[in-house]
Amino acid sequence: MSTERIEHSRRWHDDLAAYSLDALDERETALLEHHLEGCGDCAERMRWFAPAVDVLPAAVPQLDPPPELRVRLLEIVEGEAAEEQAAEARPAGGRRRRLSVPLFGSFALRPALAGFGVCLLLVAGVAGYSLRDDTSVRVDTYSAVPTDEASIASGTLEVTGDEGSLRVANLPATEEGDVYQAWVQHKGNDGGIIPSSVFVLHDDMTAEVPIPRGLDGAAQVMVTREPAGGSKKPTEGALLIAEID
Repeated sequence: MSTERIEHSRRWHDDLAAYSLDALDERETALLEHHLEGCGDCAERMRWFAPAVDVLPAAVPQLDPPPELRVRLLEIVEGEAAEEQAAEARPAGGRRRRLSVPLFGSFALRPALAGFGVCLLLVAGVAGYSLRDDTSVRVDTYSAVPTDEASIASGTLEVTGDEGSLRVANLPATEEGDVYQAWVQHKGNDGGIIPSSVFVLHDDMTAEVPIPRGLDGAAQVMVTREPAGGSKKPTEGALLIAEID
């Protein structure tokens, strides 16, 4: 990865995660929205974040949180905020100042807070405590295989009722401006194909793709390359297919 691309990721990707959770203030929001108008890479990453945020509340059963959960989370956040404030007080030395975001009314949470995954943890833990109850939820797992025998692409599809998650790795490269898109095909000769999540790969050539609906009665999940923003119908053949028994 080029130095320019690394710097771009450091500058914007944390804010994209916070923005998708409505965790930026008005000034930072306006600055990011202006950047999104001219940056296709960040716009695509935002479209990739959206399905993950949308599916989070319904992805797992809702359980009552233990009383100590909120205390533990607040301690973590307060510690992160204190470290950030101490770093802000030292000479910057060219380091970009991160804008702190008010949270819970009495302290600040930096937008990244150890990345997008921890932001989701806070949303799930404090606002609903969404945890998977493995004793009551059945998860079926299927392998995703490439359609080209020479391809090293691979994947795993986990299905829970009508929704699921597709983990992929080493998909064939996209053309500039293109993205990957997941599709759900129903069973039977007349089985329709439903568009699902649009996504891009991480730097390590992997991705975890939420499939928020359509898996109840589905025959397979496919991945194709599509123009930026995704398509209503596949524009080329599947790169990866997970057959559902």
